[in-house]
Amino acid sequence: MTESIMTTKTQTITKTAEERKAALAQHVAQAVAGGARVESQSDYQAVVIYGKRVNHILHAILTIFTVLLWAFVWVLLAIMGGEKRKLIQVDDFGNVTVQKV
Repeated sequence: MTESIMTTKTQTITKTAEERKAALAQHVAQAVAGGARVESQSDYQAVVIYGKRVNHILHAILTIFTVLLWAFVWVLLAIMGGEKRKLIQVDDFGNVTVQKV
């Protein structure tokens, strides 16, 4: 299930393919400047990732050496941390939407 989290002003005039690609490129560049990395991209949509994967091996070792004290931190990081994906799309009218994936 996805939910829209950001939209730009709604346009009602059909845009050319080049204008749509330029709008997507601009939004992807802003996301990358904000710390995201591009997972996949096509002509009119892209998936960007924020954050890093949780290193479960490291946390397992820390949990063992701290006699389960580190397990609380590990569980919090597994739930709250990690990678967050967003889908950036451009429709036929040049409207850009960003959705959590």
